[in-house]
Amino acid sequence: MANKVKINIKKVAELKPEERLEWRRNYLTRKTARKTAHNERARDRITNLRRTLRKATEAKDTAKATQTLKELHSALDKAAKVGIIHKRAAARRKSRYSASVKAIAA
Repeated sequence: MANKVKINIKKVAELKPEERLEWRRNYLTRKTARKTAHNERARDRITNLRRTLRKATEAKDTAKATQTLKELHSALDKAAKVGIIHKRAAARRKSRYSASVKAIAA
């Protein structure tokens, strides 16, 4: 039979004040790192879609530009919903990208 190891984990409420502060500091550091990574991924997605849209408009590829514009609108809306970018900034960008696609379609 294997040795039974008893692990004793203290609850946060049972910690001393200085231990609780250290625990909270570490917790917030981990949380911030997760949020930062998520926000960077969302911004990178918007940047890549914007780059794809620009190349499609330069090549006057209307089909690819409209498909990319649809994906870009979705990405901007999602980013604005969770606060990665401001909702008015998202609306402004959507308007400008739509105008660029409309210009090659005409």
